[in-house]
Amino acid sequence: MSEIAAELPGPRTLISGPVFGLAPGAAILSGRPRGAELLSAALAHLETAPLPSATPLDLEGISFIDVSCADEFFNKLLRRLRSGELGKRYVFLQGGNPSVTETIETVLCLRELSVLARQGEEARVLGELTRPAREALEVLLRKKALTSAELAAELGKNTNIVCNRLNALQRLGLACRLQDGRAGGRRYSYVSIL
Repeated sequence: MSEIAAELPGPRTLISGPVFGLAPGAAILSGRPRGAELLSAALAHLETAPLPSATPLDLEGISFIDVSCADEFFNKLLRRLRSGELGKRYVFLQGGNPSVTETIETVLCLRELSVLARQGEEARVLGELTRPAREALEVLLRKKALTSAELAAELGKNTNIVCNRLNALQRLGLACRLQDGRAGGRRYSYVSIL
């Protein structure tokens, strides 16, 4: 029995996409035209990323981003990713000073969007996320990959309730649903993008 279990693949993971730097040579990002340029470059960059993948958007080197630039870039990028236009490609933020992340979060809240941000070893959500979805995300970030039944057991909740939360996280681009190779049939794992 242990030999068979050893042959089964473990939980699925996302491939780490190549880093996209938002500030090569520009510490100040201002205006919608600059946001549109960044969006175009980011979309071209993401199209080359493998599937399924999570690509870091590096905020290092940015000392200031205005609301117009942040709105043009993040609003349109996250909406296109959530639409499924780029397949199972996800993004998360890394680095960035408090002023930059606060501006980004302001835009995300206004647009009812969210994104994960990694600062060191810690992950946090920028933008809007309900308490129940946040509760599910915290477990997923800790465990890295779960089925809905496994999350239901962790939270002590009904599986249907947990499925709704996991599906919401997937729609928001905060988790990826992948077919689970550990069992036959239609079983899925939800995978953390960080």
